Amino acid sequence: MSYLVNGHEITVNFPVNSISVNKSSIAFTDCRGKNRETFSKRTEALKFMKWLLSSNK
Repeated sequence: MSYLVNGHEITVNFPVNSISVNKSSIAFTDCRGKNRETFSKRTEALKFMKWLLSSNK
């Protein structure tokens, strides 16, 4: 699945095994390995984290 934010597409291959949040960065591990995304605003990072959690069922 992919997530679109500010014209940038983030591809995530579920299931996600771990998620780590640090200010405006989200690190996660999916079936392809470790990934880290940095957002310009903390609110965007939190929206992405909520999407990861809701889509990871």
